[in-house]
Amino acid sequence: MTPATSGWVQPGFDWNRIPGTTSIHLPWELLKANVLNVDRYSGIEEMLYSDEAFAGGLSQQGADGNFGMILHEHDKYNGTHRARKSFHFLDGMIVCLGSDIENANLEYPTETTVFQLAVTDKQGREFWKDAPAGNRKLWTDHLGTGYYVPVAARFEKNFPQLSRMQNTGAETKGDWVSLVIDHGKAPKAAGYEYAVFPQADAQRMSALQKRIPYKVLRKDRGAHIVQFGGDRVTSYVLFDTPQADLPGALLQRADTSCLVMTRQESAKQWLLTVAQPDLALYRGASDEAFDAGGKRIERSIYSRPWINNESGEIAVTVTLRGHWKVEETPYCRIVSADKRQTQLRFLCREGRSFEVRLTK
Repeated sequence: MTPATSGWVQPGFDWNRIPGTTSIHLPWELLKANVLNVDRYSGIEEMLYSDEAFAGGLSQQGADGNFGMILHEHDKYNGTHRARKSFHFLDGMIVCLGSDIENANLEYPTETTVFQLAVTDKQGREFWKDAPAGNRKLWTDHLGTGYYVPVAARFEKNFPQLSRMQNTGAETKGDWVSLVIDHGKAPKAAGYEYAVFPQADAQRMSALQKRIPYKVLRKDRGAHIVQFGGDRVTSYVLFDTPQADLPGALLQRADTSCLVMTRQESAKQWLLTVAQPDLALYRGASDEAFDAGGKRIERSIYSRPWINNESGEIAVTVTLRGHWKVEETPYCRIVSADKRQTQLRFLCREGRSFEVRLTK
């Protein structure tokens, strides 16, 4: 497998539309980075850091998991651009959610890119010969990937599509197809939902016409929660500390933001995975510096006093419905347990995923 066989080559690639991203679609002259030498600690480079600490993933048994982030673009370009994004991976599918998308750019539209793919051979051009019409929910591309898009999306076929080389700025062109979700100009509280099915054969796409194998339980500022296989597996991206009981069969509460995945293995056994994406290289408010207008100043990572710090521990206490037994580990302790609920305390660090098996 190579970038080219996965649908990416540089000629004609629209740099605004990296698949999975939510971005403002800018003209080339505004999209090009203004790379500087910002301090004595760095060279001519650009590494813009967010003032949001929530960005990371969870892995359950090295096979399934999730990823979540609070997006806040740097003030160097457009500090009003924000979003809450999550990706949930299970059984060969990826459920992609976005909420609270907003910015103040009234000139250019904000988009979420479902796919942007190069069409480089006769077989691919034949596949897209007749451009899909209508607002479809199910899509298949020429590389065999399937998509479920329950929200309005726009398909574009650009044969050719013009672009620029990333290093020289020279004009390039190629044949490309894209599927994008248009949030409009200066969106407020916008969102999206779609799912990706890699290597989807005809049988799987036919099954999707009858039943979608997941359910979104929550998609808001506080949490993105997806349920698979009834309530067999539930994936939680908790951006904020929950203020009320959570949906799902097992997890009731968490005392801080975190990532969680629960899996029912039998009537009396569950697998619980917890992660805290904050590396905790320092604690407290973001150490950003601001100019007289209140905007963040560009600084290199090498100037930060915490750059060589070890990852600190963050305690995450989860409350489970019902009484459960668990084999305690150095990173997981039982806080309390009764007939109604069980509380477990995880000591998280390094963005790692911590797993325990629960039994009745």
